Amino acid sequence: MKKAFSFAIILVAAAIAVAVVSCKKDTQNATSNPKNQSAQAFDPSHITDMNAYLKDFKKKMQTSAEHKDGETLSIEEAAWHLSSVANYDFANANVQYTDLRYDTLQYQVNVTNGQVLLSDLEEVYESMASDIDAFYQSLDLQDKHFRFIGASVSEDGQVRVSLITSYIVLDHTWYFEDDWDALMNCSYWFDDNTSYVWNTTAVHALNQALNAIEGQVYSEPEAPPQRAFYVYTQDVVFNYESYIDPYGSSFIYNSRIFSCECGASSGPTLVFNDMCYCLDSYLGLPFEYAATHVGMENQRPVSWNVKGFQIPPLPGFKWDIYYHVIRVKFGIRVVSEDPNQY
Repeated sequence: MKKAFSFAIILVAAAIAVAVVSCKKDTQNATSNPKNQSAQAFDPSHITDMNAYLKDFKKKMQTSAEHKDGETLSIEEAAWHLSSVANYDFANANVQYTDLRYDTLQYQVNVTNGQVLLSDLEEVYESMASDIDAFYQSLDLQDKHFRFIGASVSEDGQVRVSLITSYIVLDHTWYFEDDWDALMNCSYWFDDNTSYVWNTTAVHALNQALNAIEGQVYSEPEAPPQRAFYVYTQDVVFNYESYIDPYGSSFIYNSRIFSCECGASSGPTLVFNDMCYCLDSYLGLPFEYAATHVGMENQRPVSWNVKGFQIPPLPGFKWDIYYHVIRVKFGIRVVSEDPNQY
């Protein structure tokens, strides 16, 4: 099950401002300036070659910053050019997507009598472009693209840059029939207002749900109730390095098993969507294993045992690695007509 609702918060220091990425939907409207009605006459629809215009404007900003020529723009024109150049540099709206997320960057620029120096605008854009790229790299989303980047500049010089990012949430489940089936089961077993500690409450809740959902022994539907039991065949251990989600996951290496690099001394926590993903993935793993290994046609998972582990940073990582290991016991189901008293 693929649900990625982890809205990141990024704090970036810029030479002229502080950029903050927040996790809320914003409606971006350029602040009107009644004292500067001429600025409202700027009409981008008259530009015949928008790509060439924006490319040239970027060079113009850079030249102005180098020579400090004193050229200014109204705050409305400044906002339009920030937005349009950013979309020229970063946006791709000609893609398929299933979901959107909304984030905001904030900066400060000098405004004098409703005017912004082109050289100052260049400084804002340089910081803004760097932050947008860093934000994009930080997103763990499938087929991510910036759909639209908006901007506004207020009379007091506050610059707000809105990011609309498109991405794909694939409706794929490993065990449950579909996302709705997964959600119904997860809602029964997990609290969507609770954060589960990776190696204690998360492990306990997952073990309880895994063994309750798939731990029963059933008679054949058409047969009368019969006594059945398992005889042990083998244990199979599932490690996070070996089982990769081709659709992408929020875990290290896109693993199907919880794993993360975390700096918190208390260790990470899993929210409802993480727990639901783990439940669906962990339930599916042993069935896929049995289907792809010779001699396991008559074997089925009997029990799940999830444990949490922690190791020092791996090469290329800065923080400790926290992860789950899943041990599944397999057995052969035996139906017996011999009664017992239990």
